[in-house]
Amino acid sequence: MIAPPSPKPTPAAVLDKLHDFYQPPPVPWTPQTVGWYVVFGVLALTVLWFVIRGIRHWRHNRYRRLALKELASTPPELLSALLKRTALAAWPREAVASLTGSNWLSFLVKTSAITSFQEAPGNRIEEIAFASSLLSSHDEQHIRDLTAEWIRRHRVQA
Repeated sequence: MIAPPSPKPTPAAVLDKLHDFYQPPPVPWTPQTVGWYVVFGVLALTVLWFVIRGIRHWRHNRYRRLALKELASTPPELLSALLKRTALAAWPREAVASLTGSNWLSFLVKTSAITSFQEAPGNRIEEIAFASSLLSSHDEQHIRDLTAEWIRRHRVQA
């Protein structure tokens, strides 16, 4: 004997058998492994090191900022003295105080690689202390620019 066909389920009965989708818990924002904490720690220490280094560099170069500020109000006959005071802030007195003439110009060139101090009008920076009236306004501006460039670019050898 053949079995009678089973009754076809109604659409409402089929829908009653469905269940909601499974929703996983939300992903946490905190790292789950120790390695990430190590990476964050190293990153924090690196940032702290750069900040401390930047602050030390900024403090160390205070004399440069003061010299550049003073340069604007310095008369031309005192430009060499301004350079000498700036150099004395960076080098020992024994190495800088006694330098004059070509030795002073060689020091300026050697410490900054600005060769314009060996040619006119840069090589007249000490002469203008005694006769600034012989200096044209163009030459004075050129010497001021050289002075500012030396203040910014000189490097102190450790």
